[in-house]
Amino acid sequence: MKLDVGMIERKEELTKLPPFHVENALWGTESFPKMYGYLGFVPEDAFYLKMICEEVNPLRRYKRANEPVYQDSAMEAFLMFEPVRSRLAKELYLNLEVNANGALLAGYGTKRTYRAYFTGAEHARFECHAEIHEKDWSAELRIPIILLERIYGSLKLGEGSYFTCNFYKISETKEFEHYASYAPIHSSVPSFHVPEFFADAEIVKL
Repeated sequence: MKLDVGMIERKEELTKLPPFHVENALWGTESFPKMYGYLGFVPEDAFYLKMICEEVNPLRRYKRANEPVYQDSAMEAFLMFEPVRSRLAKELYLNLEVNANGALLAGYGTKRTYRAYFTGAEHARFECHAEIHEKDWSAELRIPIILLERIYGSLKLGEGSYFTCNFYKISETKEFEHYASYAPIHSSVPSFHVPEFFADAEIVKL
């Protein structure tokens, strides 16, 4: 499957793009709240992401940066880019995980363990914001090119650029436990840290 990531001029245009939907139940999950979102790209600035979950009173205990929000009700975006000049970091990917308090867990690395984390100033650049409404909750993120290039080196992002990604709905707390993904994960071992199952994404003009 392939996700078209529309080019926009400003973040206010984000929800005019076609949405993606998280519809694949994983690892015995029988039901999970509906989740969908929008991913757009403002050239020479950032990717903008908005995720919406149709869930009333989501579990939201954690409030600080890089706390284990996946134990709450969380929406997640994992993204992997490939630098132009080097293939050494080919399997290096970002994980961005947020709960309804707007607490963001943001890391990067090549495997599930030993993740690296951003400085406080870098973390603030994601401008994470969450809102709780009567019938759903939403989370918005800015993913600056400058942070991506700090990790990957030059990326030369623009129309026709490819990367890979996946989006997840999760709660590891037993009373609310569920796992779901945008792109299917063909693994019997529960883990979202599987870049081999990320979907292709292309920056396009819509």
